[in-house]
Amino acid sequence: MSPSGFLYSEAELCSLMRQGEGQFLEFKSLWELGGDEVRPLDRRSVRDKIAECVAAFANADGGTLLLGVADDGLPTGHSYPDEAVDGFFGVPEERLLPPVTCQTGRMLIGGHEVLVIEVPMAPSAVMVVGDGFPYRTGDHVVMEPQEVINARKEAYRRVGYEQRIRAEASIEDLDLELAAHFFKHGPLGGRTVEELFVRYGLIQARAGGWGITNAALLLFGKPPLVRWHPRSGIRFFHVAGTRRRHGEKRNVSQRARIELPLAKAVAEAHRFGREQIRRSEKLHNLFFRETPEYPEFAWQEAIVNAAAHRDYEVQGQEVEVWFFEDRMVVRSPGELVPPVTLAALRGRRPIHASRNPLLVRVLADAGLMREEGEGIPRIFDEMEKSFLHPPRFAVEDDVFEVTLYNEPIFSGPSQEWQKLVGELRIAVSQKKVLLAHPDGFTNDDYRKLVRVDRDEAYRQIQELISQGVLVSPKTAGRGATYCVAEDFRQARAFLEARLPTLREFFRGHEKLKNADHRRLFGLSRYTAARELRRLVEEGFLRIEGQGRGAHYLPQPALGVEKE
Repeated sequence: MSPSGFLYSEAELCSLMRQGEGQFLEFKSLWELGGDEVRPLDRRSVRDKIAECVAAFANADGGTLLLGVADDGLPTGHSYPDEAVDGFFGVPEERLLPPVTCQTGRMLIGGHEVLVIEVPMAPSAVMVVGDGFPYRTGDHVVMEPQEVINARKEAYRRVGYEQRIRAEASIEDLDLELAAHFFKHGPLGGRTVEELFVRYGLIQARAGGWGITNAALLLFGKPPLVRWHPRSGIRFFHVAGTRRRHGEKRNVSQRARIELPLAKAVAEAHRFGREQIRRSEKLHNLFFRETPEYPEFAWQEAIVNAAAHRDYEVQGQEVEVWFFEDRMVVRSPGELVPPVTLAALRGRRPIHASRNPLLVRVLADAGLMREEGEGIPRIFDEMEKSFLHPPRFAVEDDVFEVTLYNEPIFSGPSQEWQKLVGELRIAVSQKKVLLAHPDGFTNDDYRKLVRVDRDEAYRQIQELISQGVLVSPKTAGRGATYCVAEDFRQARAFLEARLPTLREFFRGHEKLKNADHRRLFGLSRYTAARELRRLVEEGFLRIEGQGRGAHYLPQPALGVEKE
């Protein structure tokens, strides 16, 4: 087939290239790099790439293939004659079974011609003749069985809530001003709202007017939204404690109920969520100075995913966000869509399946969510960077849950060890590692925590050895463990053996005598007196009186909390 004209303006195409590859966009360079020589790719190779990519898009949710663009989004053009380009554009109908009818176009960008192939979602599985059934997942292509792809498409046709036309709705039921503002900064922001609605499949031409999909109403419907869905909103709850209680001990309060079209609701949910998230003080501030309880990307992605991927066939439940003392839980009505499984999510495997591909594409193009297959792995990464436990995924009572914990992966340095480390005349980065790994660490541990290269980690570790804080490992090489010097180890052991018990004692007593100390720890009078002198010298106790009238009072360094 021949090119059918321009699909994008120059500005729109440049915007797409800046957006980067993902679920709905693929770049292919048409040059082969070999040493100092640059030559055009073999035409057969180009046709093979086109066939695989178009079939993968068609088997998933559609997408755009840009030929003559490098992986970094820069146009590199091509050197093929017109007949070769016509052959490339003919691949979807000649090499695929069943044939896929695509829109095609050519555009000159910065002196380089870019070839555009716009791929629709196919109604049934598409095969590359002689080479199987590719499927698009994030920015990757995987091979899937034909029956799996067809089962997925049949399920979407059968229960796909978002695609259904609402006979009672008209274009007047959509907030066109909201839509114009929402699309303004997207790759096609210069087009009319009506064009964009058609482009994204949100409205469909019908005799005498437009058919309005549920997706359009969920995104841009005018209030009251209950006309279109009774529970399409997002509710926020706060729990005073780590578990819900009922009856007289009820500890749950609803903080907000966001009942807005998705084009507004996602941003409003992010704003309100940010207000609920506290600053973390779970560890010494060397770790979490000015750091929120949860990484912003992680909790925001969890909320937008819940809204975008929920089962809108479920009419009696909303997306819910629960804030507990130790975690936040985002609950989305509906089970996982095959082939997505809990095992795949927990294994961080990029995997794609859309219950609501129309919603996902609109929200992804607007920059409100990561394209499918990318968000979950990055949530893991962001939690790790903040030294927090990995996210938990579960399906309970037909509701998918994502749980983010605000407890750090470290058990937390004891107050005693914090005091010892805090008094050392060493760098903050060195203190961070000692607090996080009081029993020893490797060069890799140091690098991961402080985020320096191997050489810098080695230099800082050697400084600690020269100051007598650490001892050299018994065996050198990768994986060698550096341990705290014996003096510091013994000091830590002494304080951790004594101070917690003394704190507990002073919660119920005003003063401590030698006899009390002997009884608490099973010591002789002489040993008790020596330990008490040490605790006075180190600032944990203060002595009052003399002789048999001598007694000891707690100092702020002991950290006693009166009940």
